[in-house]
Amino acid sequence: MPRDDDITVHVEWLARRLTQQQEDAAATEQHRVTVNTYRVSRVPGHVRDHNADAYTPGLVAIGPLHAADVRLRAGTRLKMAYLNSLISRGHPDPAGHLAVIQGYVRAVAAREREARAMYAAEDVETLRAEDFIQMLVLDGCFIIEHLVNVATGREEPALHATPFGAAQLSVDLVLAENQIPFFVLVDLIASTRLPEFDTTGYGAPVLLVKLVLYYLGGEKGRDMSEHLPAADAVGHILHLLHAMVTAARTRWEPAPRIQDSAPVEMMQEAARLLRRLPLLLLVPLLYPILPEESRWNASYGREGLPSASDLKRMWVRFRKAHGGGGGGAGKAPAGIAALLGPVPLAVKLAHEDQLRLPQLRIEFRTAPLLLNLMAFEQSAEQRGGDVSAYVWLMAKLVQSREDAGVLVAAEVVESSAAGSESKDDVVRFFGKVGAASEAAAELEKSYLGKTLEKLRERSQHPLFMMWADVQRNYFTVPWAVVAEFVAFVTFISTILQTYGSFKH
Repeated sequence: MPRDDDITVHVEWLARRLTQQQEDAAATEQHRVTVNTYRVSRVPGHVRDHNADAYTPGLVAIGPLHAADVRLRAGTRLKMAYLNSLISRGHPDPAGHLAVIQGYVRAVAAREREARAMYAAEDVETLRAEDFIQMLVLDGCFIIEHLVNVATGREEPALHATPFGAAQLSVDLVLAENQIPFFVLVDLIASTRLPEFDTTGYGAPVLLVKLVLYYLGGEKGRDMSEHLPAADAVGHILHLLHAMVTAARTRWEPAPRIQDSAPVEMMQEAARLLRRLPLLLLVPLLYPILPEESRWNASYGREGLPSASDLKRMWVRFRKAHGGGGGGAGKAPAGIAALLGPVPLAVKLAHEDQLRLPQLRIEFRTAPLLLNLMAFEQSAEQRGGDVSAYVWLMAKLVQSREDAGVLVAAEVVESSAAGSESKDDVVRFFGKVGAASEAAAELEKSYLGKTLEKLRERSQHPLFMMWADVQRNYFTVPWAVVAEFVAFVTFISTILQTYGSFKH
């Protein structure tokens, strides 16, 4: 039979253990509440199910959420090699590597609880402290070594040995589920000697921000470091990317109309009107016999948005947004941010009929980039965020191959596919990413609110509605060719008559 004093010892031991556990849990939860805005969490199933691959790393797991994925073992070997390479930059003698690694472990261990709070409890509660710290050291040093290699132009044969390795890594590093705390990267780079940057005079936080921005956007990104949050206000790399693309948009304005070109623009507008004149004369004849179900109000409600082809029928001209007018926004971006154009998210209805849009390049990295930026907005409770609003707009504009052709012709969308397949790819792409956008409810409060209001006002104007309805329902390609020919003949005849009257 157990003695009373044995029971007393067990009770005290259990009570002490529970007390310590509840204190640790309370402290961790307090950290979790503090960093809740930029926590790294799994993308919800109702969002993830549509595009599961877009949120899953293909080469390297960063952080705990995909660390157990057996497909990414090659990435683990790569991390070990990069750890050695990073340390060797400032310590060529292997005898000094142990001390450096000890410094890394101490730096990360000092903020282990804070780092754990960046993740949902169920994602890290089974990880021992030693395993969690080792993971952050390996992942953080791998990222830093890759950033330094890119900034210094150093070749990475181990990375390029994997097909599409560098391109896939650029996706993996911006996935919402593949992030580690930014402060871990700051502490690790502060514990690393990088002779290549000794003369810059940058402290560890500033140097890290500049390296990340250069990796994401080239020199254009690095130049933006003064306009973005300081390192201690950045949650992770995806957060910094989001800040970069939204800041580029807020600093951009379309180039003003040049006064000297006003007469030329007037002549161009007159020529466009002449080309439309034969069709315009037929609108009063054809519109009254148009079936009610084929009219504009049956296709779009007052809150709807016309597609690109219908907006074009309403005399809206699509133009790609060029850099400039925004304090350094003229430099073309490199890195993964280049997919969003020289001025990401730049949407502006200029001169009432010119819709400026960023040039979006569609390739295998574009969907993951947009989807994970939207996932960050949704996790950070930025309802109606800039990226979500932009994707919603583009998905509404592209509803058919005809719509895709309009934007491709205007160089607003660039697809890696060739020929007619390009239009189909564009339609599929926007159907895919548009399904993940939840911006519609807060769209009027987004940066696109005024632009959408103006486009909807235009789409409700009786003249534009009738003009678009008649074109869409009656005029096929042969009609358009005939109309263009008639308009051209009319235009030449008018010029000759005007010239003859002046000569007379």
